[in-house]
Amino acid sequence: MEEQKNISSLETPAEIPQLTSKSVIYLLKAAKWGKFLAILGFIVSGLLIAGGIIMSFVLNMVSEEMFPLNMPFSPKILSLIYIIIAGIFLIPVIFLNSFSNNAIKAVNLSSTEKMTTSLKSLKNLFVFVGISTVVLLALYTIILIAVGTAAFFSF
Repeated sequence: MEEQKNISSLETPAEIPQLTSKSVIYLLKAAKWGKFLAILGFIVSGLLIAGGIIMSFVLNMVSEEMFPLNMPFSPKILSLIYIIIAGIFLIPVIFLNSFSNNAIKAVNLSSTEKMTTSLKSLKNLFVFVGISTVVLLALYTIILIAVGTAAFFSF
């Protein structure tokens, strides 16, 4: 019973902090920078996706003799992987854009609902980046162990 009380007190604070005029200015500046970074992210994602599609066509037109003999993937799979990575990169950009748009609307309209939506998008952005970081660290660890083991047994 005591544990349940402690968990619920962590989720809802005793006092809800109020936004001051200075904190609203900081939030608005952060939202504007977020909007700038989101626009750049959309541009980069679009270029990556276009690059993957163009790579698919170009690699199909190049003759088989131009590819290295030990190429692990076919050109179509390589371009598909490129497009998938670009799509994964697009997910946090969408969360950042949603945070920025809703935060700006919340400040301009004094809307609590928009502020809640904005902060939910910011939370989703951090969760995605956190999970991605853990997955990449695990992947790097596995790769280091595999390369280290291969190097150890190669001697």
